[in-house]
Amino acid sequence: MFDKIENQVIKKLICAAIIMVGGFVLFNLAFMLAASLVLGLNLLLRLGSNAQPPTIYGLLIFIVLLLLASYFVFRAQWDDLIKATFLTMPLMSVLIVLGVALYQQPQAVPIGIGAVIVGALCGTFYLRKMPWLYYFATAYVAALALWIVLAGIDI
Repeated sequence: MFDKIENQVIKKLICAAIIMVGGFVLFNLAFMLAASLVLGLNLLLRLGSNAQPPTIYGLLIFIVLLLLASYFVFRAQWDDLIKATFLTMPLMSVLIVLGVALYQQPQAVPIGIGAVIVGALCGTFYLRKMPWLYYFATAYVAALALWIVLAGIDI
């Protein structure tokens, strides 16, 4: 993608910046979609906006949609930078939904389950000999999610 840039450090810094900025934009789009699904499900079922039972169902529908989109994105013949940038959205969404679902549990529970998810992804990247971009995207999301949990930020 950046064939004219000869300095490898500059190339990697640009790629890292693209993943971080693209991930931020995708996070926001994903959470707007999640909120729309939850509110839409509440309206569809004619429940108030504070109804609790359908919230988890809306989030599950959201995760299924993200996983389907991920399947098609990762099967496409696109550049690894685009795929790694896209990876930030479903990964952050899964970690945040996990945190929401386990909100009443001790912090170690969602952190531990998140670590298993991140570790499984990194193991998959290693076995498939995937480029560093995927590791960076995963580490970026994991660091943000961990910071959200440890700082006590409510989403």
